[in-house]
Amino acid sequence: MLGRLSSATNQNKRAIIAMSGGVDSSVAAALLSQQSSYTVQPVFMRNWDTRDEYTHSTPGGVKGCEWEIDYANAKAVCTHLNLPQPQLVDLSSEYWLRVFSPSLDIWRNGQTPNPDIACNRHIKFDALAHKVLKGDDDVLVTGHYAQVDTLTGTLSRAVDRNKDQSYYLSAVNKNILNRVLLPLGSLHKQHTRFLAHSLNLPNANRDESMGICFIGERRHFGSWLDDYIHTKKGLFITPHGHSLGEHNGLHHYTIGQKARIGGVPKKLYVAAKKGNDVVVVDSPQHNLLKCKTIITHADINWLVSMDHLPNTPFEATAQVRHRQLESRCTVQVEHDHLMVTYQHFEMAVAPGQTCAIYMGDVCIASATIDKTISVDGILH
Repeated sequence: MLGRLSSATNQNKRAIIAMSGGVDSSVAAALLSQQSSYTVQPVFMRNWDTRDEYTHSTPGGVKGCEWEIDYANAKAVCTHLNLPQPQLVDLSSEYWLRVFSPSLDIWRNGQTPNPDIACNRHIKFDALAHKVLKGDDDVLVTGHYAQVDTLTGTLSRAVDRNKDQSYYLSAVNKNILNRVLLPLGSLHKQHTRFLAHSLNLPNANRDESMGICFIGERRHFGSWLDDYIHTKKGLFITPHGHSLGEHNGLHHYTIGQKARIGGVPKKLYVAAKKGNDVVVVDSPQHNLLKCKTIITHADINWLVSMDHLPNTPFEATAQVRHRQLESRCTVQVEHDHLMVTYQHFEMAVAPGQTCAIYMGDVCIASATIDKTISVDGILH
């Protein structure tokens, strides 16, 4: 099931398994311990503590125990599997500086960041890897649903297309991927849950975690951000510039979401941001929401050698959200950025998000979306 993991040549090599307290990483640890000759060392990352929020928000309602609950679950699983107790690795400072603070800057600019992608790039597969991978043969193991060829460092989609998380890994530096093992890449989520029950894991019935790690599934996300971002009010406007009312800050809105405006009974949708104003339209299928072309920032993360790519422009597929069906496109490399033009169009593409490029099931590159052009040729 784990392919090269079961090779006898792996004896005495260390596999550092990143435990989250959830089912996926727990099953990955179980498979690793049972079917390989690696010496397994669990670790647990602390990236965020809600008690830190006291310095930014008014006290009250902050329990500060979320990571401790996750850590307790991870320790219980390790005890059950006769593994060493997970080493606690505190990366909260690195997370604040390399993920959270840059994300705040993106929200302030009216764009929509993806902190989970940034966390994988800068924390789990960089800061953590540098702390725990000591020997040349050490490998980092996670519970992600994706596949990595450790000989070539090639990142591919998981077998379970609905669960595939290669999009979340698309910004990870290629140089680390040949030291990464993803045991769940060949499994379907349903089978992972079955294994958790068959192994009697203490967290087998735990719900799947969702949401950004420092927010989880809290409601009123925009209001929470108000504690960190100075609110600069602006106007809701129509595409023709007619004012419909006042909004409470660009960070409350992302492209495609519903915009609730007092005194306006009909449904409206965020189509663009113009200066400090939010452009709204009356249909989720409005042409302003139909993105024809994406222009990225210069932060291209190539996951394959440029020598293996056809001359540009080349045909590929693009994905801008998790669990989104990829769309056919043409990719043009222009100086230090990508221009991705859809064969048809993609709905509600938000600047600040990540655009991952695929050829077949292989992720070849990713970059942050800077601007978009609608099917009507309007630049946002």
